[in-house]
This record gives sequence, structure tokens and C-alpha cells, in this order.
Amino acid sequence: MYLGIDFLISRHLKPYVVEVNVGLPGGAQEYHLTHLVHFGKPSDIFTKIEETSLKVYGKNFKDYLHSLPFIESLKPFKIWMDGKGPFPTLFHPGLRLEDKWVQYQLIKPVAPVPETMIFDPKYPAEAEAFLNRKGRTVLKRRLGRGGRGFKVVAEPISLSTLDTEGHPCIFQEYIESRVDDYAFSIRAVAFGGEFMCMYGNLSTRPHSNHGFLTYVGEGDHFGLADRKFKSESFNQKSWEAEIWFGQNEPSYLRHNLYEDEVAQTTLCLPEPIQRMIRKLSVDIERLYEGLDLSSLPKACFEIG
Repeated sequence: MYLGIDFLISRHLKPYVVEVNVGLPGGAQEYHLTHLVHFGKPSDIFTKIEETSLKVYGKNFKDYLHSLPFIESLKPFKIWMDGKGPFPTLFHPGLRLEDKWVQYQLIKPVAPVPETMIFDPKYPAEAEAFLNRKGRTVLKRRLGRGGRGFKVVAEPISLSTLDTEGHPCIFQEYIESRVDDYAFSIRAVAFGGEFMCMYGNLSTRPHSNHGFLTYVGEGDHFGLADRKFKSESFNQKSWEAEIWFGQNEPSYLRHNLYEDEVAQTTLCLPEPIQRMIRKLSVDIERLYEGLDLSSLPKACFEIG
């Protein structure tokens, strides 16, 4: 299964998996742009994906993608998640993979994940005990993209003012994933039992969405190669958008589908950390590939 897997790296340089994105998540296009800025030439990532698709599934990548049993309901579902469309008329149990609580239950046995609990405003004592034990936590929507509803919670008094806006949420251990003055994350792509690529996101906000893209390279230390960097902007339709939407992409997603800013620096990660990210990515991809989707736990949009 084609996956985009998001990692945070703690201050002790331990990778944690925080989200798994299915369907056709970003990753390949962003890696391609960071490779272009870093090396001054295009990557071979799209060829690599096509070759893997032919080798493993016997069909080109676009045909593979549209053969997934949940794909027809997934596109309108993601638009519904963004609050820009109705709930899809077709339902497939694979949509449950979008629920972060379902993800947590699936991934926990095979990869390091931040400790997580369901947040219920009706029972603040459980969240308060969790916060007191962890010291700092984050509130996330169980269904959501782009950091919507993301809040860092540092004091029990904050719990009484938390507004979930009616969205089912999770409470999660806070992982301080920072490099110099930036919050950062790693997006890794795995497909067909193979690791495809990875790139970094840098942001001055509490979460790393929609910041600078950066190339991830090996180094004997962790950090940015150039702390004061310039950036290069791109405005072109992404590879994923062309395959996923064709000529019918939603106008509200134009920034996501066209615009990227790439840092002219390198995020240096020691080889053992990169090796672990590659291994965990393939382990999760193999897990997802072997799932019986009909037996997944029910998602929050099916309950209540």
C-alpha cells in the first residue's frame, strides 16, 4: 500500500511515528523538489514508484491507485474532513484508517508512537492525570489534516478552556521535535514493500505543517547544515495532484497542490536514525498491506 508516514524525532534522537497517510499522500513531489534544490538536478523518484508498481502489482501506478477498494470513497471523504463537502455516499471500511485513534492502535505493536488516549471533555480528570504524568501534551482531532485543531497543552488549568468544536479528539504525549529554531517532522514514503524516499518539514509554528521543505542527508551529527538559509519557491501542479484529481482539483487546495518552498539547506540525520526510519516505514507498509479492512475497529464517525 502506498503510504506517507510522518515521524517526529525527540531530543534524544528517537523517531516516533505520529501519523500514517493513505491513498495518495504528499511525499514524492516534495522529495523531488528538495533533491532538485540540493543537487541541482531532478530525482528518479517517479520512475522508482512506477517500476515498483509494475514489479509488485503488475500495473502502472495510476492503475494501481485506482484499483484500491476504498479509493472512490476516500477522495470525497478527505474533502468532507476539510469541511468542504458532504459525507461520501459510498462507504468502505478502509476509511477507518483516517481515524488517528485507529492508527494508534494499529501502529503501536510495530513502531514507537507517542502515548495516546481518547480525549473526552466530559471526563477531564482522565486527561488531567495524563497531563500531570507527561508534563506536556497535544490535542489533535481524530479526523483532520493540516494541523487543524492542533493545540499544545502545558497546564491542567488549560483543560477547562479547551474547545474541541465538537470534533472527536485524542490527547497525545508531546514529543519535542526541534532543530535549531524550527519544529520539524520527517515524511517518509513506502510502497510495495520498499522504502521510496523521505524529506523534512521545518516550521516556526508549534507544528511542522506547511513550512519549508528540506532535503534529508546523512551526517555524523544532527542539525541543519546551514542554519541561516535562503529558500526557493515553486508554483507548479504536483505529481500527486495530477494523478489524484486530474483536471478537477478543488480550488481550496491550490496552495497544497501547487505551492512549495524549499530551504537551501540540509537536515543532517545520522545514518542509524535514517536506517530506523526506513525500516519502520517498510514495517508499517507491510502491516497495512496485509490488513483485513473489514475487521478494523470502528472509527469515530461511525460511533454515536
